Amino acid sequence: MQMPVKKFSEFHQTVKEKDEHKKSSEYKKLNPKMKNAVDTIFTSLEKGGTDFLSTFDKTVSKVAKKFGVKDKDIMNYFDKEMLTI
Repeated sequence: MQMPVKKFSEFHQTVKEKDEHKKSSEYKKLNPKMKNAVDTIFTSLEKGGTDFLSTFDKTVSKVAKKFGVKDKDIMNYFDKEMLTI
């Protein structure tokens, strides 16, 4: 008895990393405004592509203003996240 042959594409699933940052302990410590700001930055990262890093500071400033948080607080969050990797 021969087993049916399946194509790789039938087994392959895309890896979803969206919202992966929400699982970190640093993210969970944030207040709701900061969580919204960080979520917006990650959304921009997904849409921004390769030039995102060159505009990161500008994006942080814009998002901080939009959500009424400090640029410094957002940058501190990302620094802490980088230290836990």
